[in-house]
Amino acid sequence: MDHAAHLLPAQGPIGVFVHHNTLHAFQHLPFEEAILKASSIYGTRPYMSESAYRLELNRNRIHEEDLDAILAVESDADILAEPRLTRRQLRRVLLSPGLRRLDPRSIEWQIEEGDWKRAFRRDLPTAAEERLKADTPAALWDACFERINALHQANPAGTKATRPRDGILALHGIDIDEVIHPILIRLCSAYLDQGIAYWPMPEREKGFWNASLKILSQRWTIYPDGLQHLGDLIHSFTQHHLTAEQGIFACLKELGVPESEWEAFITSQLLALPGWAGMFQCLEKEPELSPHQRLPVKLLDFLAMRLLITVCAVRNASTNGTGWRADVPSIATMRTHRLSETAKLFEVAQLTGLDTATIKGLSSEEFSRLNSEFLAFSNIERRRVFHLAYERRHERQILIPLAKHCALPSATPAQSRLVAQVFFCIDEREESIRRHLEECDPEIDTFGAAGFFGVAMDYTGLDDANGVSLCPVVVKPKHEILEKPIEEHHELHRRRRSMRKLWARLTQNSYVSSRSLVRGWISTTLLGFFSLFPLALRVLSPLGHARFTDWLNRSFLPEPRTELTFERTDEVGRDATGGLLRGFAVEEKANCVASVLGPVGLQKGAARLVVVLGHGATTLNNPYESAYNCGACGGRRGGPNARLFAAMANHPRVREELASRGIVIPEDTWFVGGYHDTCSDEIEFFDVETVPKDHLADLARVRASLDEARARSAHERTRRFEAASPNYTFRKGLRHVQERAEHIAEPRPEYGHCTNAVCIVGRRETTRGLFLDRRAFLVSYNPDRDPSNESLARVLGAVIPVCGGINLEYYFSTVDNEKYGSGTKLPHNITGLVGVMNGYQGDLRTGLPVQTVEIHEPVRILFVVETTPERLMPVIEASRELNEFVANQWIRLATLDPATKEIKVYRSGTFETLEGDEEPLATAPSSTSWYAGKTEHLPVARIESSLTPA
Repeated sequence: MDHAAHLLPAQGPIGVFVHHNTLHAFQHLPFEEAILKASSIYGTRPYMSESAYRLELNRNRIHEEDLDAILAVESDADILAEPRLTRRQLRRVLLSPGLRRLDPRSIEWQIEEGDWKRAFRRDLPTAAEERLKADTPAALWDACFERINALHQANPAGTKATRPRDGILALHGIDIDEVIHPILIRLCSAYLDQGIAYWPMPEREKGFWNASLKILSQRWTIYPDGLQHLGDLIHSFTQHHLTAEQGIFACLKELGVPESEWEAFITSQLLALPGWAGMFQCLEKEPELSPHQRLPVKLLDFLAMRLLITVCAVRNASTNGTGWRADVPSIATMRTHRLSETAKLFEVAQLTGLDTATIKGLSSEEFSRLNSEFLAFSNIERRRVFHLAYERRHERQILIPLAKHCALPSATPAQSRLVAQVFFCIDEREESIRRHLEECDPEIDTFGAAGFFGVAMDYTGLDDANGVSLCPVVVKPKHEILEKPIEEHHELHRRRRSMRKLWARLTQNSYVSSRSLVRGWISTTLLGFFSLFPLALRVLSPLGHARFTDWLNRSFLPEPRTELTFERTDEVGRDATGGLLRGFAVEEKANCVASVLGPVGLQKGAARLVVVLGHGATTLNNPYESAYNCGACGGRRGGPNARLFAAMANHPRVREELASRGIVIPEDTWFVGGYHDTCSDEIEFFDVETVPKDHLADLARVRASLDEARARSAHERTRRFEAASPNYTFRKGLRHVQERAEHIAEPRPEYGHCTNAVCIVGRRETTRGLFLDRRAFLVSYNPDRDPSNESLARVLGAVIPVCGGINLEYYFSTVDNEKYGSGTKLPHNITGLVGVMNGYQGDLRTGLPVQTVEIHEPVRILFVVETTPERLMPVIEASRELNEFVANQWIRLATLDPATKEIKVYRSGTFETLEGDEEPLATAPSSTSWYAGKTEHLPVARIESSLTPA
């Protein structure tokens, strides 16, 4: 069971949605091998459909030369001597012009009623058309059918059922999953519920197995059709006091599963409801992810209950006890199968110019070789080559313009000291606001760092009941940070708490009343009419409703000034219950600040004002809200991290410690923490009351520049939304995204990471002035200040797994949104505050909804690192995880030489110098002029206005 559990989704509760490699269980395998293996296990698609790639070929997103380049590096062989035909030639014509879409069910119609026997294809290569001039399609079809028939291909044999469901369906036409799943899903959702259920499941503290047995063994229980004898079966289990493990053994024995098949059988049972099984597995391993109540969750209990219900379903459906070992017949008939093979050969003959005489004259050995070759280049193989060509063109669309940009004069601001420096998260959604900020005010420079800013903490906000981890999920915080009112505002805080308690009491009473017989009727009758007014305002004017609500909160809910308790003088002081260190010691603070300033190369030269912006997203009626938040903060908002980092960097003793390490922060430099909402593009600053008076003018200038930049960024984002007008001004564009964030019926409040495709690790001067279309994670790293590569190791150790995980989840949710993703979010209902399912009953949906990935290009992320291969590869090889990502090609990798600007691309263990000049570097006076009126992905462009000081 432990081994089977590796195949389950690793997604935690929906409130802490953190992006990860969907196929994490296969990451030890090369990418192409892994996706095929996963496809056979899960029944999923490894690539986009062939028709989708052909559409990209027709619109020039894939070039013909890309197909040639991919085939050129793969093995070739002679297939026929006369006329000469090689493997590469065969594969080339099978890709373009390519096979027509062949539906086995329509082939007979095409032959009898269509034009297949009356005319050859109109898109044949010239040479093939010449060789077929004297031939007829009818004769060629008959020759192909005779050769295929001569192979005596038998009808594909049936396979032995490995699941009771398949065997019972084949024998009796009954789908027992339709009987098992409803009752099992109800039990799972009731057990894992974190606050939605009005009536909690009793005895949950005893575990899922015991609690479920207790529920199902109640007197007068009415069991659904197909499970009529479930009570008797449960009685026999409870009478013998069987544990979950003993119950599994008993079920396996009754179902007649030999020990040699246990693993395959258990795997099939867990993957029948992978969402629920994966949630049990996740909460067993990490119970702290439970939103509110931690329960004794065990995957073993889930498996035992599923097998128990399965035994009962098999008993009821089978006429001979538990007999389910049937052959599952193949869907295809012998004739359909042979017609399908003939149609493929008929297509190959036309594309390669093999006429009737040639087909008939082939020896058995030659025909067998030809048949094997075109069967080997199956639909999956063709899609693999198409996908590699698709990624190749994307790679060249990025790297060639980047090389041209780097060859031009530096884009670094000319001022001796900048007005300000602004740190953003590396998130690719921040690319546009960084670019617009530098356009608005070229005397401001921007940096990118992981959004938790080196501060891993367990944070409890002013109104929070419990602390939450604000750090990557692979990191366990050791420090506890509390937000508390300043001393002068303790009384204000006391009044705030009283008002919140009163409101909570009223809300709870309303919730209870609405679910009771008498009070529910009265409250609905009396208050239902008045609820129409706020509902109408919320629907008709989402932003107006939000501003009205904020005004009410400010008027009736006082908000005290607060501070973070992050000082720790007792070096060993720990919280008695959580075991967390209370605050940070001076050396720990210095470590946090150095972990950010060191890699970006800011050992000296800081501006008078340094702004650090965490990020998150505010959306309404959206169960995937945490997917839009900061992944580096565990799917939560990074504002507290930015606020704490700024406070640490302003600390005098921290600056002294940093100076001893070679990081000198000027005395007149002041750090300000803030928060950027990537959905509404709102920006908030923290602790502005503590900013020195002589820095207020600098802060005002930065605030004004950020206001202009966020309006322009919002305007750029609106080009992707069909509901937005292309004639919006900057301010109207900002209002549009603000309304989307507050709209109760908006399925696309923002597109999240849907455009991610590149990660550039290097100095800002490398990418400053480039329009990267919100597609690039921008990680600040200065190779000149890192002779030992220690900073590079730390940076890549964080960004490759994080950015690679985000990219791969988007890849798989795009290529198969129903299996790897969660389908459309419109029918999703939140269940138990742990996940979503379609309608009122179903499996937990994992992955991303279609509204999040509908404009995504599924390519593996391309990392461009400003260093040399000689410096990079020892860093990669020293880490098992990084080596796995790179060597197994889950990501693509290139280097940019800091001195020569030469780009080298990693291919199968070696680096190749980038060659070619076919992709242009466009230029534009401003970002707005480049994207105006366009909705598609845009090529890289050089924006002139951000390169020259104002």
